[in-house]
Order: sequence, then C-alpha cells, then structure tokens
Amino acid sequence: MTLIRAPELKDIPSLKTLFLQLGYQTNTDRLRQQINQEDKNITILVAESEKELCGVIVVNFITPVHENGLWALISALVIDESSRGAGIGRKLLIASERIALDKGCSKIELSSNERRVRAHKFYESKGYKEVRKRFVKPLVRIPTAN
Repeated sequence: MTLIRAPELKDIPSLKTLFLQLGYQTNTDRLRQQINQEDKNITILVAESEKELCGVIVVNFITPVHENGLWALISALVIDESSRGAGIGRKLLIASERIALDKGCSKIELSSNERRVRAHKFYESKGYKEVRKRFVKPLVRIPTAN
C-alpha cells in the first residue's frame, strides 16, 4: 500500500536521495525551509511504501499575466529507481491534479529531460501532451567594478 502525504522533516535524507537520482543536488536547509514553510505557491507530496519514501512531486502555482486563472507547474517528479512501474507516479500525479483543481487551476504542465523517453510515454499515457520547446539559461551574477 502506498501512502501519499505531505513531507516531514524526518524525510529530508530520503528526499535528497530521491532528487539525486535525477541529478538534482538538493540543499538540506532549503528542503527544511520548504517543509516548514506554509507557502501557498508550492505543494510537495511524497509517496511512502512500507515506511520508506519511494517518490516525490513538487507543484508550483503561478499566475501567468497572459492567461486567465492559476496554473500548476510540476517542477519535479521522482520515483525511486526500485519502485518505477509500480503506479506510484500515477498516484502522485492524480493527487497533484486534485490539488490543482481545488485551487482553481486551469492548466497543469511539466517538463522532462529529452533523454527520459520512458517518462515521456508515461506522461502521454496520463493525458499530458507535448506542446512546446523549453529553453533554459543559467544566470550568473557578474561582479561589477566599483
């Protein structure tokens, strides 16, 4: 049985391990802050099976100026490598979609690395459609001379 719930501080080591499986170096203090903070613009849910975390989803809520209504943006969905294919991702998506609907969102979107073909097939099977390309630029602050 898989339980979908909000994360707790005791989950931080497991969350870091999950995020690392997709290459995300997650800061402990940042995770602690997000778990403790009641930010209405972000929802984190974890999947727990047999008292072990096996998945996490992070949903951000944004209000685009060019659209009417709130949008949900899934910024991370990670299922433990040993638990993939067991329906955990589906449960996390369903829970996130319910929260987004309850908040009045008109759309939910996510992005996925081009290499994750299996994940793309999963998302498409859940009703998600590829609609655009995404461009990302890392920002680096350049010191100014005084």
